[in-house]
Amino acid sequence: MDLSLTDDQQALRSAAREFFEAECPTTLVRAMELDERGYPAELWERMAGLGWMGLPFPARYGGSDGSLTDLAVLLEEFGRALTPGPFFVSVISVGMTILDTGSDDQRAALLPRISDGSLIATAAILEESARYSPQSVAMRAQPGAGGFVLNGTKLFVEYANSADLLLAAARTDGGIGLFLVPASADGIALTELDSIARDRQFAVRFDNVLADGGAMGDELALKRSLERAAILHCAQSVGAAQRVLEMTVEYTKQRVQFGCAIAAFQAVQHTCADMVIAIDSARLATYEAITRIEDGQPADKEIALAKTLANHAYKWTTLAAQQVHGGIGFMEEYDLQLWTRRAKVAEMKFGASSGYVEKFAAQMGLA
Repeated sequence: MDLSLTDDQQALRSAAREFFEAECPTTLVRAMELDERGYPAELWERMAGLGWMGLPFPARYGGSDGSLTDLAVLLEEFGRALTPGPFFVSVISVGMTILDTGSDDQRAALLPRISDGSLIATAAILEESARYSPQSVAMRAQPGAGGFVLNGTKLFVEYANSADLLLAAARTDGGIGLFLVPASADGIALTELDSIARDRQFAVRFDNVLADGGAMGDELALKRSLERAAILHCAQSVGAAQRVLEMTVEYTKQRVQFGCAIAAFQAVQHTCADMVIAIDSARLATYEAITRIEDGQPADKEIALAKTLANHAYKWTTLAAQQVHGGIGFMEEYDLQLWTRRAKVAEMKFGASSGYVEKFAAQMGLA
């Protein structure tokens, strides 16, 4: 299995890194933590102009016919720069699910607008249990008025304040269904939630909200959507951890103690080496899982391994970096804490490591 990047993918990585270094410095990340919307419209428009929102979609829908690997390369740079905004939920959680399970009319009407950034979508999946599984969906969808009527509350819905469209998972008499609902529909109410990452997350209350037509997908479609999002989120975590490593190595070259740079200390060298091993292991597992998905092979075991390693790499790298930096690393004025806070959110997103360890053990015949 060849996991090396193509020339085009290397060029995409270089272009994205150059763009984010110019357009998304940490000063912008800090400002967006205090911004009501949570991301700048200008940055969103520039990314749309580069065609990134359409990367995974077919050309007939305004996309670039890109692969999951192409998207993972781009997402590494998103994680590295801590790029704020609804790219992940709009393009991956919703857009790619519509591509998978939507009708021809839904694809034709919605995907070109997601591709050019003119329509922002978000996914309303999690509920009180905060578990990413079809079995945890309790919100009800009852037939009525030419469609389905939704009642219930969804939690941790990202950028719901900016969304034009909601993809909601609900339980029908026949099982799980995925429903597309305009964010402006009657009966929808938002309550902002606090987040350690200071991104925009909301509780979304559905009170007799009408979803026109039938369900877009079923339990299998939801499972596939969550698994794809989980593995692509691993790429984003790997990119973030890589940037933490780079910051730490640079700091060790500048910080002088006992008359020399602390990079000369063996304990510091060992810590940085362990960071490299953790990040490279997570990256390898992530791209192996993505390659298997692209080749149409089963990837449950590989996804479980990648998510476990990516969770560890991001969280542990930030904690190790805090130790190497010492007191300055804990100061809010210093940039490291931006990644440290987000690492904790990333660890829980799309499932904590414990669940994936159990899945991996089961796949290996150990449980």
